[in-house]
Amino acid sequence: MDHRQLSFLVALASERHFGRAARVCHVTQPTLSARLKQLEEELGTALILRGHRFEGFTPEGERVLTHARRILAELDELKGDLSPDAVLTGRLSLGVVPSALAAVGEFLPRLREAFPQLSLRLRELSTSSLAQGLEDGELDLAVGYPAAPAMSGFACRPLYQEHSALIASQAHFRLPDAPQWECLRDYPLVLLTPEMQQRRRLNQQFELLGLQPSPLLEANSISGLGVMLEAGLGVSVLAENLADSRLGEGLVARRLPGEGETVGLLWRSGQQRSRRLNAVLELLRSLPHSAGVAG
Repeated sequence: MDHRQLSFLVALASERHFGRAARVCHVTQPTLSARLKQLEEELGTALILRGHRFEGFTPEGERVLTHARRILAELDELKGDLSPDAVLTGRLSLGVVPSALAAVGEFLPRLREAFPQLSLRLRELSTSSLAQGLEDGELDLAVGYPAAPAMSGFACRPLYQEHSALIASQAHFRLPDAPQWECLRDYPLVLLTPEMQQRRRLNQQFELLGLQPSPLLEANSISGLGVMLEAGLGVSVLAENLADSRLGEGLVARRLPGEGETVGLLWRSGQQRSRRLNAVLELLRSLPHSAGVAG
């Protein structure tokens, strides 16, 4: 077994297609297929479900894939750590909850300026997927909600407070300048689906206040919710910054009372931090609060 075989396996998991995986790895498809078959023979078990095309991984393949991602990430980190005076290179995988994309977008230019040879992979993910990505080693760093149950056990550095706001189309609804939570009874509600972290937090707030609002419509994505809001189908409660950054034109946000929820940087605890991760964390700590990041 060698690291090239593991990189072929990870590429296949990412591309879900033998031909595309081969192109990403700069080899021919027969070469990639042969090396993966050799890996299966060395391990004494089938890793890949094969039919007329790629059909997924066996349970054993999923286990090997998890280890492969960690091994490759650690090898990449080792190369950087052995050259402490060298330019920071390699790849940093960053996962972000949808509501934090605007804040992340503000500090990415600084990151590129400081580390021009560092490759960055940005993924928009749910809170549960962030946790899984960190645990599996697929993500180096995440921007999400440290208080979420799925994030317990990860190391954290707070960034900023995310405040809830009443959001609606200006053409269809007239919102009060300083709304109270109780006013939600007066509007048709369009909300995220219950499994999403912002909705879970919202349900907790409803319970504390003794409110039992019944949403007229639900969506499992912020973009889907934005379509409903632009169409004037109802009013929603979301992170205040989303009205400008993600949801579309013609929407207005009015902040609701409350302290908000912390958004922070998260990474796997109990591991020695790589030179790359330390450098990125140090840069983010040095950024001004106006960039969406607090030290």
